[in-house]
Amino acid sequence: MHTNQSLKTLKNKVLQGGIYLTIRQLAASALSLVSVLVIARVLGPENYGVVVSAAFILYFTFWTAKCGLDVYSIRQPTLPKDAAEQILAFYNTAGIGLCVLLWFATPLVGAWTGQSVLVEVLRWLVPVIWLEMVASASIAMMERELRFPQVGLVETLAQVSNYAVSVPLVLLNWGYWGPIAGFVVQFTLLAVMASVCYPIAWRWRWQPQFISSALRSGLAYSGSNLIWNFKTLTVPLVVSRLGGLEAAGIVGIAIRLSDQLGMLRIVIARLSISTLAKLLGDTDALRRAISRGIIYQGLLVGPVFALFSCCANWIVPLMFGKSWLPSTQVFTFVALATLLYTVFNMHISALYAAGHNRDVARFNAIYISLFWLAAWLLLPVLGAWGYGVAELFALPSFLALHFSITRLCGAPDYGDAICLIIATAIPLLAGPWLPFYISLSLLVASYSILFLARPTLRSIPLELYAAWKTPKPAK
Repeated sequence: MHTNQSLKTLKNKVLQGGIYLTIRQLAASALSLVSVLVIARVLGPENYGVVVSAAFILYFTFWTAKCGLDVYSIRQPTLPKDAAEQILAFYNTAGIGLCVLLWFATPLVGAWTGQSVLVEVLRWLVPVIWLEMVASASIAMMERELRFPQVGLVETLAQVSNYAVSVPLVLLNWGYWGPIAGFVVQFTLLAVMASVCYPIAWRWRWQPQFISSALRSGLAYSGSNLIWNFKTLTVPLVVSRLGGLEAAGIVGIAIRLSDQLGMLRIVIARLSISTLAKLLGDTDALRRAISRGIIYQGLLVGPVFALFSCCANWIVPLMFGKSWLPSTQVFTFVALATLLYTVFNMHISALYAAGHNRDVARFNAIYISLFWLAAWLLLPVLGAWGYGVAELFALPSFLALHFSITRLCGAPDYGDAICLIIATAIPLLAGPWLPFYISLSLLVASYSILFLARPTLRSIPLELYAAWKTPKPAK
């Protein structure tokens, strides 16, 4: 059992780390949003749809090609001395082989989507996959040694290099080739800087016994994520095929706005697995942590989503142009689904911490199945709207997470979270359809009633302030 003092100390450490990560995440999010603003406004929905479709395929390949070896190298308590060299050797050989395979497979994407332009774009991005795999070997080892400031610096500089290349090229009328060039520069620089910060001896051979064992362990964790990552392919393989590149661009902006405005959810997500793992021996403490964590998660993204939705009708045309106005309506559905997923992300973190990867995989499979089925049926009828509505059709899958976490530690307290979701959903869904002053008044009234009715929510700002003022332990 955990003492009150130890739980309080752990809580303060988590909140202090969360506040630090929040500040850094806000800076990165602001920079990314500015670049998207310029690129999307100049390119327009159709050309931006090319960039979005190619990028989503690229990221899906990033997340799956590493086979969980990066996670294995971070989480494994003990590693052989040459583990990093063996993982890098595997990434070199497997990465180059995968790149060759994908180069020849790109025409299949063009044939499926009916968008031949994607073939040439994807072929230019194929080498980036190998570069990211090489970089991840060094980055994972730095994270294992808790060198997070160094990792953050490397990743931030690489991201900035992307914007420094892509934005000027777009302004010089390179079209969608500007962001493509930015991707190439970003991951080339990432591989170089990561290798300099954590040098790993290059080799082309590895011990099959070690790699096979590492793959089994890594895939046990990343296998469930692999299922979830198929959602990334919805835009390039479903939206672009059924709705065209313009619809892909509109949906892509809605997703990007949701991701950027909800970026703070990553803060608690990054802290939650390791934090909840320390509470596994105390089911009461674990359940209370989840109950409290879902409120933090909801408060980090809910008000931001609702405020943007209320202002979207004049912000989006002003910032992106009138051609992007349909994205505001798609955004409301995407944001609501993101809010719910963010709240339930505490359940996912707890299940991962307890080693219940199959429960997470089951939820992911149910969610993706419902989502893809709904998207396939609705996109031909509703166009870009079909993607957003499909998100809502997949929401019953969250019941699977509830039942899994209940078996682990009992049912969390959803009272505050449900009230928060309702208070957010009202102005969020109504925002694009009402005049700005009415929707903003609705937002203020909704949250005023929420905080008056739920005293526990009013205490959260005081907790954050107290954690921030708590003296840090001496090194």
